[in-house]
Formats: sequence, C-alpha cells, structure tokens
Amino acid sequence: MPSWFDRFGQEWASVGLVDDPTNAQADAGWAYIGQAPPTVEQFNSMFQWADDKDNWLYGQIGNVIASENMLPDPNDLTQLLKAITGKLKLRLTAGYTIWCDAINGNDGNTGAQASPFRTIQRAMDWTLENIEPAHQWVTIQLQPGTYEPFTLQTSFNGGILVHGDIANARSYLIKNTNGYACQAAYAAWFAVQGISVEAAGGDTDYSTYGLGLAGVNTGVIIYKDIAFGPCSNSHIGAWNAGQVWSWGDGINYLIYGGSRTHMSSSSAGIITCAKAHVTIQNNPLFNIAYAYATVGGYIQSWDFTFTGTCRGRHALLDAYGIANTKNINPDIHYPGDTVSYFGRGGIYV
Repeated sequence: MPSWFDRFGQEWASVGLVDDPTNAQADAGWAYIGQAPPTVEQFNSMFQWADDKDNWLYGQIGNVIASENMLPDPNDLTQLLKAITGKLKLRLTAGYTIWCDAINGNDGNTGAQASPFRTIQRAMDWTLENIEPAHQWVTIQLQPGTYEPFTLQTSFNGGILVHGDIANARSYLIKNTNGYACQAAYAAWFAVQGISVEAAGGDTDYSTYGLGLAGVNTGVIIYKDIAFGPCSNSHIGAWNAGQVWSWGDGINYLIYGGSRTHMSSSSAGIITCAKAHVTIQNNPLFNIAYAYATVGGYIQSWDFTFTGTCRGRHALLDAYGIANTKNINPDIHYPGDTVSYFGRGGIYV
C-alpha cells in the first residue's frame, strides 16, 4: 500500500480520463457544474492539477536536498534547511587554515589537515568558493615539497597567506616553466611567507619566460622571509599598476639563483623592499640589472642592506623609472659589479 510520500512524483489519474475545465470554470470552482454532481473526469482533473503543482514543488526541493548527497526522508523535517545551509559560505570569526601537501595531497580532498589538497591553486579556488572571510585571514599551510604555480585574479574580503616555514623556505618550492610562479592580478592580493620560488623559460621580451612573484594589472603580492632561485626573467615583477611589497619591518630574504633582474617595475608598477636585508648566495648573474625600473615604474628600497655578491649592473633606471634609495647612489645601494645606467628620465631619489 503506497503512502502519501510515495505518491510524490506521480500523478492522480495518470491512466484515467480527465475533463479539464476552462480558466473561467476553474475561477468559478465547483459552481460551474451547477447542481449536478461532478463527473469522474472532472474529479480526476482537479486532483491531477493538485498533483502537478505539488510535484513541481517537490522536484525543486528534492533537487536541493539531492545536491547535498541526501535522499528525501518523510521523517526528517530538517533536510531542506541542512541543504540550504550547506550552500552557504563559511563566515569566519577568526583565522582559518587550509592544508596543502604536494606529495601526499589530493585536490579531491577537503583541505583539512588530515585531508590536504595537492595544489595551492585548488586551495585558492576552494577558499573563494566556500569562505566568507569577514576581514579574517585564511592561511594555506604547505607541507614540504615542490608545488605547481598559482594565480589569484579575484578580490577577497580578507587576507590569504601562502605559508611554508620561515626557518626552511627552500623546502617549500613553488616552481613554473614559461610563466609566473605566483601571480596576483585584477585587484586581487595575497601574501607569501616561508616559501621559495623558481621559474625557468625564455629570457626575451614578449615571449614565454619565468617570473617568481608577479603583481600585474593592479594585483598585489606581499612577501616576507622567502627565497628566490633561478628565474629566466625576474624574481619580482610589478607591471601595469601591480605591486609587490615587503611585509612589515625587519624584512629578510634570500637570493640563491640569478635572473635578468631581481626587481623589474614598469607602467606604474611598484616594488617595495624597504627596511629589508637580503642574503645573496652563489654569486648569481643579473643580465640586465639587479634593480630595473622603466616606463614610470617605481622601486622603493630605502634602508636596504645586503650581504653576499652578485654579477651585473647595480641598477638600470630608464624612461622615467624611479628608485627611492634615500638618495644613495645605486652603485653603492644595490649589489652588482657593473655601474648603473640612467636614461630618458630615469632617476634615483
């Protein structure tokens, strides 16, 4: 014997005869038949109409419940509420941590410590889809390993920190070939700490090349306590009003591989490494210059110090590119072994 619940999705008189009333008759109700009793066909029509409307609502509700991997249960009056709640983003009242493991993780996991994602990109995408930060920080905590590159191109109402280990940044490598290791664009921003970046590829303009931290098209990257390895174009790039800047006072970071430039700023891009100390290993080569600002690019590097040596120009400031060194000559201020070049309005202040 079927129950009322079993009849959801089915229709009264599905194999019977019906006599549908007109709109005017339906508006009048049973009065349209006068004093005569309704026919079987008329009754069937009324019940069929009621079933059709109920089934439409049931289909809407059932699909929401099913989307949360539940089967409709007549004894559970909380299923729809659970399903709707499951669609809502988690609103943070404190910091939140998502875990990544390039070796043992899986992007089909949940991102919990016991169920880490494999890629930083998946952690970024999951954060945007599922978190309402309410100005809180989300930390993407890495386990040691080599990670694929990632990009953030959507603004977020809070902070995202990609974090490895400040005492062992070389064990948390983000690496790319012919592209960015870490990119922020279109008003998106994030922070990195305790990681290292490498990016191989070509080294000519308007071709595929490798770049470590890239703030482009108004995107912003904040960095602290990281390491820069070999990059075919630049360790740090800020272009088209993008920014890459150091986070807090007493910044320390490591350079262990070369590039065309360590810092490359153009088209109103801004790079900041103020109050920073850089340790340079392996005497790397910077083919163009350690610090390169052109076409209105700006590098802010006052109170900057370094230990170690590198090869190449100290600075190349061209086409109204500016370096703020507190008016210290770049040949003294920046590492290198070749005199700086200033052309077409490039200056230091």
